[in-house]
Amino acid sequence: MASAALTSLIATLDLETERVPDIHVPPSLSATLDSLFLLNWRISDGVAAAAIKDLETKIKDFALQVEDDFEIQLSNFLHAQDTQSQQKASMQIFDILIQADMDAQELLSFIKRNIYRAFAASEFQPAASTNPRLKHYAPESSKTKRVFEEYKMVGRQHDYGVIKDRLLCHNDKLKVISIVGMAGIGKTTLAVSLYGDPQVASHFKARGWVTMPHQEYQESQLLWDLLESITLALAEPNEVEKGSCGLTKLAEQVRKCLLGKRYLIVLDNFWKECNYIQDCFPDDTNGSCILLTSYKYLKSGYFKSSQYDYVHHKMTLLGSNESWDLFCNILSLNGCVVSKFEKIRVDVVEKCDGLPQSIAVVAERLSKCNIILKEWEKIEKELELLGTLDRSALTHHYNQLPHHLKVCFLYLAVFPRRSKIQVKVLIRLWIAEGFVKQPWSLHGMLEDEAYCYLEQLILNSLLLIDNQSFDGKIKSCRMHSALHSFCIREAQKEGIFCALNIRKYPTGIPLKVFANSCRWLSLYSHNFDYYVLFRENNSRSILFFNENPEMFISFKLLRVLAFVPSSFLQRAPMRLSDLVFLRYLSVTQWFEGLNCIVSTNMNLRTLVVSGNESQLGAPTIHLPCEIWDLPQLRHLELGNMYALDPPFQMEDRKFLQTLSWASPTLYGKEAYCNFRNLRKLKIFYRGGSCSNNNPLMLDSIDYLKKLEKLTISVLVGCTITLPEQCMFPLQLKKLGLSETNLRSWDLSVISMLPQLEVLKLENAIHGNIWEVDKGGFNKLRFLLIEDRKLEQLKTYLSCFKCLERLVLRLCCCLEEISWFLAFHVESIELERCHPSLIEAAMQIQEAGKKILKRKIEIIIRGPEYDESQNTHKMEVVEDDFTRPPA
Repeated sequence: MASAALTSLIATLDLETERVPDIHVPPSLSATLDSLFLLNWRISDGVAAAAIKDLETKIKDFALQVEDDFEIQLSNFLHAQDTQSQQKASMQIFDILIQADMDAQELLSFIKRNIYRAFAASEFQPAASTNPRLKHYAPESSKTKRVFEEYKMVGRQHDYGVIKDRLLCHNDKLKVISIVGMAGIGKTTLAVSLYGDPQVASHFKARGWVTMPHQEYQESQLLWDLLESITLALAEPNEVEKGSCGLTKLAEQVRKCLLGKRYLIVLDNFWKECNYIQDCFPDDTNGSCILLTSYKYLKSGYFKSSQYDYVHHKMTLLGSNESWDLFCNILSLNGCVVSKFEKIRVDVVEKCDGLPQSIAVVAERLSKCNIILKEWEKIEKELELLGTLDRSALTHHYNQLPHHLKVCFLYLAVFPRRSKIQVKVLIRLWIAEGFVKQPWSLHGMLEDEAYCYLEQLILNSLLLIDNQSFDGKIKSCRMHSALHSFCIREAQKEGIFCALNIRKYPTGIPLKVFANSCRWLSLYSHNFDYYVLFRENNSRSILFFNENPEMFISFKLLRVLAFVPSSFLQRAPMRLSDLVFLRYLSVTQWFEGLNCIVSTNMNLRTLVVSGNESQLGAPTIHLPCEIWDLPQLRHLELGNMYALDPPFQMEDRKFLQTLSWASPTLYGKEAYCNFRNLRKLKIFYRGGSCSNNNPLMLDSIDYLKKLEKLTISVLVGCTITLPEQCMFPLQLKKLGLSETNLRSWDLSVISMLPQLEVLKLENAIHGNIWEVDKGGFNKLRFLLIEDRKLEQLKTYLSCFKCLERLVLRLCCCLEEISWFLAFHVESIELERCHPSLIEAAMQIQEAGKKILKRKIEIIIRGPEYDESQNTHKMEVVEDDFTRPPA
């Protein structure tokens, strides 16, 4: 796609030209590339798109070719053995940029001449109007949908009840209710059910329904459909003839029909801002309601009236039991015996992934066949290849995204279907690929900007949240399998992506054909067809989610090597010197050949060496200090078996944000003072000699002004002490300590940190008693204690004022906790703890319920307890409360 190619080219020119002295990108070339971006957004879906698709192809081919030519010559420059060869390569780079400038201007002129001509030549036809005379004045597009509507409330009772209560609530304000969710999740079906509910229908004097088409439409047509729907429901004649008036008169007529009446208007598939339609809805303070369905989040301030109540209702996927219930209902409707489908129950639930539309389509297909297993094999392959969602609707949805989000969305195809995607990994990959623009703010970070991209994709229902941290930050996300199918096909169609299953690749075709035919090569198991490009397209990114393949890959232009088995790189040590453009590298373990990568990559931004968890007494592997010479390094994560000496030169490493490393000694200010933008620091201490009588002094690190998360782990038997109260940065939000044996004074220091929200103590407390200081941990929201020897935890009413969640794990000696926690905590989670502690937690729950009128959730985990208790809100009989006062 042109957007991906242009984004990649601009990022490459911005970053790589700094490596060649006296070579700069011509300002006119930068301006022309920006102009091509502005024109490219006009090449969208609709009738005109087919006529000018070749224009977008021209932009894409131009950008890819310029980037290839530039990087190949830059590679020659960086590998030049003498001054003459270097000068020759430098001149060729200069010529490439000058030629690219001229070609870009010529292309821009060509696009301008032809884009408007193509739009003018195409006959733009307005979308077919929705038919308000259908059942409940709502559209029914297929038999499958009608079948689904008959069983519309399966798994949606909660959604139905919540929105119905809002519709019927006694509130005179105008209400705007937005039902949001991904395609096929049942937004329209839910709206149809509510629209036709007898109570809802009798509550509103006037009702109207209009569905916005996926493609472009005429605004007058939309207003006409709405007017016709309202007058039909009111059994009143339509005083306006179709085509006889403009927008203003149509809007006035709609407003006239609604004036003075309590009305319900449904705007289905509301994807585009329509300022003109707002004037149609009077606010007579009589409890009228506008119900919207949309795939994207709508801001609460969208409608002009400042008095309305706004409700945003997010629809979620069905659970496994709800999915099967819906499947069985549709089968029963078609006269099928449900029991004979039990053999494929698990597969159906997994492949449909909780999406009602997929379930409905599959159930319809299977209800008409005689040989279930054979038909299911066909359906399963189609689900993996094509999905069940309307491709034209998804294409329209995708085309509404700005270019930077389009390319970020397509990149999600590199991850396996139904996989959990770590947000930090995704963000770093986006940055390495050059998709993320530097924020306008001087202090803005690329990671923050990329996180905003992620949120926008989620708000557009293109990504799902998988897991969130306690402070609400998204830790992992995933793409629904139906959207994943669309994403893969779009990326493949644009000639930039290939997903290769090395276990099932076509025989007779060398693996290098795949490796050298796409920009993004991802190795993972899948069931869809293989896509081979017939043009040479040097790979820029390779991601390993599968076994180590035996293939030849040209390293010359690679910028991303992710999750790489080190054995793959060890087989070709002589080629590692070609990796001069690498920006992202994550490998399973370090080997000597990686030293040359570190020494030749001035643009390496992320370096992750996972390794195996180090065992006690295992030797430490020391990595070369040249790692600190990487000027663009932003994230350095090393497994705990790797040690790295601190940088000797006192240079400001302003880009470094994440540092995770093992250290033979605990370093002081000289090691960290130049990491002024460090946000996350993890230290694993595994060397030296220390004991309780000879504790290790942790130096002050309060000069790390931006540090938000700190994790410290040490060997069992060592003791760390804190020198003074200011040793931690005052803005620290998350702190994890493991095997540190901190004394009461040290814990007092931690309790006074003003911004601390999360604290994890894993065998970190010296002794068997912890008495929390009065007034301590005022901002703490999450506390985890894992300690086999802790016997007493003493707290006061003034402690933990903001604590929401308490987790006690492996507390075998702790028998009770203070009833003061009932004043603050919302949930207590116990895992393999003393039975008396469970009883104490239940009494705290009862104290909160009867004395403080608060609900406290008790969660019990562990092999000795019934799994059904995991989320059970325990109810206990009334007793005399021996711990809390009556």
